Amino acid sequence: MSIINLIAAFGGGIFAAAIGGVPAFIFTGVFAIVGAVAGMCGAADASNILVNYMAFGSFFGPHISFAGAVAAAAYAKKKGALENGADIVSALAGLNAPDVLLVGGVFGVIGYLFKELVVANLFAGTISPRLVTDAPGFTVFCSALLVRAIFGGARFKTSDNFISSGNVLTTTIVIGAGYSLVVAGIYTGAIAAGVAPEAFGGLYHVLIFGMAAVGLTFAVAGQPFFGCHHIVIIAAEATVQSYARMGNLFASLIIGVIFGTIAAIIADIEGNTINCGTDSHIDNPACAIFIMTFVVNACFPAA
Repeated sequence: MSIINLIAAFGGGIFAAAIGGVPAFIFTGVFAIVGAVAGMCGAADASNILVNYMAFGSFFGPHISFAGAVAAAAYAKKKGALENGADIVSALAGLNAPDVLLVGGVFGVIGYLFKELVVANLFAGTISPRLVTDAPGFTVFCSALLVRAIFGGARFKTSDNFISSGNVLTTTIVIGAGYSLVVAGIYTGAIAAGVAPEAFGGLYHVLIFGMAAVGLTFAVAGQPFFGCHHIVIIAAEATVQSYARMGNLFASLIIGVIFGTIAAIIADIEGNTINCGTDSHIDNPACAIFIMTFVVNACFPAA
């Protein structure tokens, strides 16, 4: 753990709260894409900086920036400065409430500490290669639970619905399967055409995740964009890791589709049960990502 990065996390939380959680997350996607491409092109140092210090570090790491913005919005609602505590789009700098921004900074620090002290020691392969999860996703989810407990009245059940129904659920499943199919298909298709797995630099899932995060620009612009980063990153991880274990392209293609679709359904369930109120935001994609990353690594642990 770096003390300097810990201090920087305070600033990262403030920055994200000031510009809004989703806009900050879009920046995560931008740096993830550029860093992944740099890594695939052999620029290891540049990739390390862009991916580990920018996209997933103290500046735009979701466990710091997005989590900080989530906390700031919930706090702003509790003090009466914001109507919707689950607002993760609005730039909270416009409230002219320094204490709101400072809450973002505090939760940025909490996110950094949780990732470094808890996730890194328990769920990063230190106990078993089959007990590994997505550190930012797990931290975002746990941080949001803490936020709900402190600022949201500890009301964790926000609806009597368990899962969507009708065309809403069908659309979720179609998108989950369809998006996963193209993600898994690109990877397996490239390998079938003779591209070595090493050419992806171990960064295919980062590239795909970044693309989905940047896609949220359309949501901020008011379009009915279906947030899909939880789907595509799981599809990518399942495809890559299952192929590394089994060496069967068609099986990996199918596994990627199945796992990505399950991630879509998990996010739908979480969104219906604990994330449809206005007290605070408990991120359903983060929930799906950390659960399914556990599953991917339990089934196909990284070599």
